[in-house]
Amino acid sequence: MHTRNAILPDVEHIHGIIGPYAQSGTLLPRTLAELCENVRDFVVVEDQGKVIGCGALHLYGLHLAEIRSIAVDPAAKKKGAGRKLVEALLHEAERHNVSCVCLFTRIPEFFALMGFNVARREELPDKIYKDCLHCPSLYACDEIAMVRGPLPTNVAAYREARIQIPLVRLQV
Repeated sequence: MHTRNAILPDVEHIHGIIGPYAQSGTLLPRTLAELCENVRDFVVVEDQGKVIGCGALHLYGLHLAEIRSIAVDPAAKKKGAGRKLVEALLHEAERHNVSCVCLFTRIPEFFALMGFNVARREELPDKIYKDCLHCPSLYACDEIAMVRGPLPTNVAAYREARIQIPLVRLQV
């Protein structure tokens, strides 16, 4: 099992892996066109020549990157593919000199083992304004924000501009 940067011929495999997770509401849906446009953000994990998982690193700037779209074929779960994907994406963040990596998850225990800590959503305005405002679960989000590395300091600029981040977290 190994990871590598995704290429355009991987897009159909990525779409196929993400699809069931999007249908269940675990991941945001991604169209084939969107995946083609963003294929350079993706890493895939292969086992015996078959793509069994994927994940992406979205760069906001030197202050923040987000790990997103982590998905592993259900038949390949519990074999270390998810860990390999996260490690590869963290290495990519390091290569870009990003100081903080965030993610939103429903399985914080997994990411805590990889050095991530729980954060408040309000501390990640880049993510909120990029994706959360368009999410159907905006006011009923059950995902947990997590970070690895120092939180971005540019949050103060949002507070000074009196921009409100309208997120309400439901207790599950």
